[in-house]
Amino acid sequence: MKLLIVEDEKKTGEYLTKGLTEAGFVVDLADNGLNGYHLAMTGDYDLIILDIMLPDVNGWDIVRMLRSANKGMPILLLTALGTIEHRVKGLELGADDYLVKPFAFAELLARVRTLLRRGAAVIIEKSVSGCRSDGRSRQPQSHPQRHAHHSDQ
Repeated sequence: MKLLIVEDEKKTGEYLTKGLTEAGFVVDLADNGLNGYHLAMTGDYDLIILDIMLPDVNGWDIVRMLRSANKGMPILLLTALGTIEHRVKGLELGADDYLVKPFAFAELLARVRTLLRRGAAVIIEKSVSGCRSDGRSRQPQSHPQRHAHHSDQ
């Protein structure tokens, strides 16, 4: 699994990279918002760990731009901004999880694994070979169904 960390604090970025690499992940690290956004748009990441207070482009804007571009990878916001208002804003903008610094690495790792499991379940459900959905049932269809619409006019 490939992760992108967007974190401008050098020690935190190195700590995350080391811990997640040791946990078996492939990790790229961007130290500012512009580079992080570029990597997120062009790379094939399974999950992004994103700080909010970043140079160049802040994390709020990165979440907004990624979701506007239909990038659906899970995003975990990892930030010192810990008020309820900040958490709600992050989740409503499209982040999948929100963890406040300081944090326990074991909790971060558990959240990363949970988000990746959820993402894998969605991919499996969407990629069942040979099945189409009419949006109303889970029955496989060999061809699109035609629906008659009647009017009282």
